[in-house]
Amino acid sequence: MWQTVFATAARNQRANLRAFPWAFTLGHMIEGGYLVLVSYFSYVYLIQGDLDNRFALYAGSGNYLAYAIIGGALNVFSISMMMNVSRALITEWREGTLEALLLSPSSRNGYFLGTALQQFYRSGMVLLAVLVFGILAGMRLSAPPLLSAGIGGVLFILSCYAMALVLGSIMLYTRDTYIVQNTLFAVTTLLCGFQFPRQYLPGFLQTAGEVFPLTSSLQLLRRTLLTGEAIPLRDTLPALLLSLVYIAVGMWSNRLVERGLFEKHQA
Repeated sequence: MWQTVFATAARNQRANLRAFPWAFTLGHMIEGGYLVLVSYFSYVYLIQGDLDNRFALYAGSGNYLAYAIIGGALNVFSISMMMNVSRALITEWREGTLEALLLSPSSRNGYFLGTALQQFYRSGMVLLAVLVFGILAGMRLSAPPLLSAGIGGVLFILSCYAMALVLGSIMLYTRDTYIVQNTLFAVTTLLCGFQFPRQYLPGFLQTAGEVFPLTSSLQLLRRTLLTGEAIPLRDTLPALLLSLVYIAVGMWSNRLVERGLFEKHQA
């Protein structure tokens, strides 16, 4: 499987460098920089640092600038990761290579993990650039425990990967990427609490947000970055279990859609 992982990552990296060397990555960096500027100007000039008393209670910290910039950076990272992993199979279908891929003896898990590995490299560059912009804008963070920050980061990446598998099967079934992916990204941006505490939402929307593993993994990672608190292992279970469920559903639904796709084509 690992041979497939590294081969897929290397192939995708070569293809991306030849097709659009820096334009795609630079576009996400500009988007992240825009989010930092919006957060900064909103906090300094629009609300002039005057926060609702409930904000610190809901967010666990009164540091709005760090809260918004971390959320914006992780939102850009999650969109970039989910979009490219989910589009892998439908891109193969559009290029006419999906049948050859499915007939090859390579590991399906290895293929998706390789796609995620290559995208993690690119999305990581975007994330670092956005965090640098944030620090220049005045973002200050507590010193989080490295183990907790690492656990939170791994859970967040796992959540992105899990949701991308399910999203990819929907894309392949509908033969559409634009409407499907942007609908999901709009919903997760609102319900998962990237830019504001979810407690400001009505109760039924808070409940709806819990169906996404991104929600709990984002809260854990941002909490340890903002407050420096360690993440109790029991708090990681909801995000971990929900991610595993998404991965299982995503792998099953992808195989089901692939089978139906070629049976329909042959008919």
